[in-house]
Amino acid sequence: MDRGVPKISGWNLVLISVFLILTACAAPLYELTPDYTALKPTRIAVLPALNETSDLDAPIVFRLLARAELADKGYALINFDRIDDALQQQGIQEAGQIEALTSRKIGELIGADGLLYVRVFSYGRQVGVHIKMEGSFTLVDSKTGRKLWYSELGVSEDIVLEGGAVALGAELIGGKDARRKAVKTYLAARQARIARAVAKFRAHPLRREVLRVITIDMDKIPLLDELFSKNFRNLPRA
Repeated sequence: MDRGVPKISGWNLVLISVFLILTACAAPLYELTPDYTALKPTRIAVLPALNETSDLDAPIVFRLLARAELADKGYALINFDRIDDALQQQGIQEAGQIEALTSRKIGELIGADGLLYVRVFSYGRQVGVHIKMEGSFTLVDSKTGRKLWYSELGVSEDIVLEGGAVALGAELIGGKDARRKAVKTYLAARQARIARAVAKFRAHPLRREVLRVITIDMDKIPLLDELFSKNFRNLPRA
């Protein structure tokens, strides 16, 4: 028997399994119309995001990243200024008023056959979690108002909960020395994840605009990257 390998009890295995389940990546709730290929829009307008949070940066960030994801998919996009000017001429000053116009009317005003409606449910630091991001994205045919694609997802992280679970698991397996090493490794990995996400945003001509809005709290960047990557992964390319 190898005395250098610590024994792991059945209870410890349960704790580790629960931790792995809790930290597993969620999949978005989404819909895609069966005949999307035939109805796929050629020019999409990303409309001002409807903000259900108290953070004024949230709708700006979500709209910018939605545009970046669509551009990466190869879709032609309508300039934000053109969209916003056309809406303002109709008396639409904020996202909550957009529903006063039909999709056909909006499409005709700005020359888009596809409209992307964005909703922000959660953004930033929340009670009970370190950071939470949640939103939905609905692409409709501007002429008919038909929903072509929908995706909704929430992602979160809690450094206290996650770090504590890592520390507990390590201590149960290898003692206090293992606990200290595990916490140090966890924090280093977390910082590396943040650095990778920020570097990705800085290297992208559209995503880097988000860094003009988020100037200090870089902890948000990895979760935003995860949220948008997962949501738009199921949208077919142009």
